[in-house]
Amino acid sequence: MSASSDPEAGFGIAGQVAIVTGAASGIGRATAIRLAAHGARVTAVDIDGGRLAGLEGCVTATADLSRPEACEHVVDTVLAREGRLDILVNAAAILRRVPIPEVDPELWDEVMDANLLSQFALCRAAVRPMRRQKSGRIVNISSTAAFNGGANASSVYAISKGGVLALTKSLARQLAADGVVVNAVCPGGIDTPMGRFGFTEESWNAHFQANALLRRAGQPEEVAGAIVFLVSDWASYVTGHTLDVEGGLMLR
Repeated sequence: MSASSDPEAGFGIAGQVAIVTGAASGIGRATAIRLAAHGARVTAVDIDGGRLAGLEGCVTATADLSRPEACEHVVDTVLAREGRLDILVNAAAILRRVPIPEVDPELWDEVMDANLLSQFALCRAAVRPMRRQKSGRIVNISSTAAFNGGANASSVYAISKGGVLALTKSLARQLAADGVVVNAVCPGGIDTPMGRFGFTEESWNAHFQANALLRRAGQPEEVAGAIVFLVSDWASYVTGHTLDVEGGLMLR
């Protein structure tokens, strides 16, 4: 992607081929919609294919991304149809609120496979065509939980998201010479079904009134805006970076 100084030119995103996971709801859905609005050719992926309906301007695909072979298949299918891959946004994730003493191997594997193995497998598949092209943008969605250990006993989720940050930095270091930039976004307190899981309406509102400088939860579209920036020409000199989108919750 070449740098563009024209803010009306779609940030260099128009015509780019993108994969966005977790696109049935929340941050993934908001990102798929916004990238398509900027002219990207988006494949929106989720395990719940029925909820992908209504994503105007996107091709949709149903896949269980906790299985590495499914990740390979998604990338191969997009390459067969589009001939290239320019953008990968790894937003798919699950959340389980279980204290560490109660975590069994099955729950550990379930969360790690969905949140970390899926991102690793998709990145591994995506970098092959990106390296050949000598260009590409990858954004991995982590979480502020990677830094605070996770709220309401979301410990395994937090550990998986810490792994996402290590994956991001490792890839950024290894791929820079090939023109591929890799960054992470750490949302905190975003108003999604997953984010609200385990909170009552009262405790959710009280948490942000007490802890976030902006005194509210964030919206998926606000995270999508940060992701669009990172995959755009405007962020061509940004790699290995972790961008917090959390309304002053962490002040990291």
